[in-house]
Amino acid sequence: MGEPDRRFTYFMARPGPRPPRWIRPVQWALLVTYLLFARWILAGEGHAFIYMYFYNLHGVFTEERLWVDSILPNLGLVSLAVAALELWLQVLWQRCRVAVEGRPGSWRWAGRRGPSAPELYARTPGGAWLRGDGRWWYVGQGFVDGEGADFVGASGARCASWSHPMRLASPLALLLILLGLGAWALQVPVAENRRVRTAVSRALWEGSEAETEALVRKHPEWRPWARYVQSQRACDTARCLHEQIITRLEGLSIGPLYSNEEVVLLRLLILNGWSSLALKIMEPGRPEVFEIAARLGRPDLARDAPQPRPGKVREQEVLVLLEEGRLQEALALSERYLTDRDTQRSVALRAVLCYLGGRCREADRLARLLMSPQALRQARLEGEAPESGLGALQRAARDILVHSAYAVALAVLGHLEGSGEAWTVA
Repeated sequence: MGEPDRRFTYFMARPGPRPPRWIRPVQWALLVTYLLFARWILAGEGHAFIYMYFYNLHGVFTEERLWVDSILPNLGLVSLAVAALELWLQVLWQRCRVAVEGRPGSWRWAGRRGPSAPELYARTPGGAWLRGDGRWWYVGQGFVDGEGADFVGASGARCASWSHPMRLASPLALLLILLGLGAWALQVPVAENRRVRTAVSRALWEGSEAETEALVRKHPEWRPWARYVQSQRACDTARCLHEQIITRLEGLSIGPLYSNEEVVLLRLLILNGWSSLALKIMEPGRPEVFEIAARLGRPDLARDAPQPRPGKVREQEVLVLLEEGRLQEALALSERYLTDRDTQRSVALRAVLCYLGGRCREADRLARLLMSPQALRQARLEGEAPESGLGALQRAARDILVHSAYAVALAVLGHLEGSGEAWTVA
C-alpha cells in the first residue's frame, strides 16, 4: 500500500481551515485606536500639551518647530507600529486559510500556490524557502499536521547547506530592518532638537555669551529659551538691570512668558524710572495701571484704570486726590484710612499731606519718623543674606528705602538741598 496523504495547516487555524475569530476585531480595534490617537495628537489635548511644552522653549517659533520636531515624528512612529501589526495580522489571516495535502512529490495547495514537489529547502528566520517547479517559494513557519510534524521537514526536499544565500532572505528580518530604519529617520529631527538644546543650555550655564549668540543666530528657534535663561541672572548694578530689562523686553515679544515674568519686567521698568514704557506694554485692565498712572501724575488715567486689590485702594485714592489738587479730601481720607498704618509709603504720604495742609507739628513728627525707616514695617530677609540674588536685592531695597525716606523727611522739614542729595544717593 502507498503512503497515506497527510494534511498540514497553520497551527492557529480552526478546522476548515479558517482563521481565528479574534483577528478581524483586533484589526478594527487597532485602526480605531490609531484614528483616535491621530485626532488626539493633531487636533486634541495631545496637540495642546505638546504646543505648551514647545512654547516654553521656542516662543513665537513654536508652530515652526512643533510639527517637524514632535507631532509628525511621533505620529509616524505610531503609524509604523500600527501598519506593521495590521500587516502581520493580515499575514496570519491568510496563512490560517492555507492547507497542504498529499505526500512527498505530490503536494496539493489550497488557499495559495506552492511547490508540488520541492527539491531543496533553506530555513530562514520566520519560515523557509522551498525550491520547486523551477522557482523559490516562501512558506511561513508553523504549518503542522495532526501529530505536530512540521511541513518543511516532511516535504521530502533536502536541506540546503548553511552557507546557502537564501538563508539570509528573511521577510521577517526585512520588515524589522525597515521598521528600524523608519524609526531612525523619524527620530532624526527629534535628536537634532535635543542636541541643539543641550548645546544652548551648556553655553548659557557656562556664561559663554559669544557661543550662545552664535548658536541662536544659527538656530533662531532657541532664541526665546536663551533670552529667558539670561533674564534669570542675579543683578546688583544698574547696568546689569538695564541689560535684564532689554532681555526681558525681547522675551516679552518672542516668548516664552512664564508666570509672574511680566510682573517682574514691569517692576524693573518702574524701579529704573521707565514707568511710561511700563504703561505702554502693559495689558489693558491690569490693576497696576492705577498705581503707575497715579505716581506719574496722571489722575485722569488713574480714574479710568481698574482699582487695585482692596487693601491698597484707599492709599491710591489718597494719592489720586492729591494729584488732582483736592488736598482737603485727601487729608480727610488719609485720616480715616491711613492713621493705623506704619509702612514707609503710607507715612511718607501722610507727611506730605500734612505739610501741604499746614499741619506743621504733625508733619514734623512724621518726618522724624521717616528718618528712622528701619523702625517702620517692611519686608525683611532674615538671617545671612547671600552676596547676589535675593540677598543683593534685599540690601538694595533697604538702601533705597533708607535714602528715599530720608529725602522725603528733609523735604518736609524744608531742607531741599539735603533732600536732593539724598534722592541722588537713593
